[in-house]
Amino acid sequence: MNNLKSFTNFTSENLNEARIESIKKAKKISTEEWEAMRANPEDSKEKKKYEEYYTGDKAVDLVDKAIDIVAEVFGDGENIKSFMKRLSAVESCYGTNPRTYTRPASTKGIFQLDKSSSLKTIGYQGQEPQGNWAIKKSIEDAKSKISRDLGLNWDMVPYDSLAKPLYNALACRMFLEIRMKDYKYDQTTNKITAVDKPIPSDLSGQATWWKDRYNTSAGAGTEAKFKNPPGCSL
Repeated sequence: MNNLKSFTNFTSENLNEARIESIKKAKKISTEEWEAMRANPEDSKEKKKYEEYYTGDKAVDLVDKAIDIVAEVFGDGENIKSFMKRLSAVESCYGTNPRTYTRPASTKGIFQLDKSSSLKTIGYQGQEPQGNWAIKKSIEDAKSKISRDLGLNWDMVPYDSLAKPLYNALACRMFLEIRMKDYKYDQTTNKITAVDKPIPSDLSGQATWWKDRYNTSAGAGTEAKFKNPPGCSL
């Protein structure tokens, strides 16, 4: 338990600081912004300390810069970056929705990742990734990119830390990696073929992709909601 608490404190993480400094410089990320990304808004003291980044005027900038770091790790283009920003708007209004951090046992962070679905799929400390071998390979490849660029061992990230803005963005991007493919099983060859389903670059295309592949047809969201998130005017 003590080891878990120690890891939750970002100062104990064994990150690739030299690589991170390079990214911070390139993306113009201040020390305070970096600390806010790695702090946990579910902790009342940390939430108060970085309040302007979590619920105030700097929330959108923090989301932008967390996405910039994720894009650097995964080599993403503007289509994925703009989709993730819109996703954070529709899910939590960039984290400023008062309910964003009120269900820590089931839902995490700016992207409102669900413990029983998206987070269960990608895995974390004590939770093995779920899915067929092709899905698990995609997850392992994503974890390798995170380890290479940030020095972060995803298998050692505890559930509590998934509320941290940077980790939440990384987790969201890992789940998108799965949703950007269809996995077709051929019984005659006993093989699984991954078919790319990329995120479009335009708003209408992204709204359709979100409804079909992320929110799903059974979800409560609509394409109109994605295009114009209710109550989010930031």
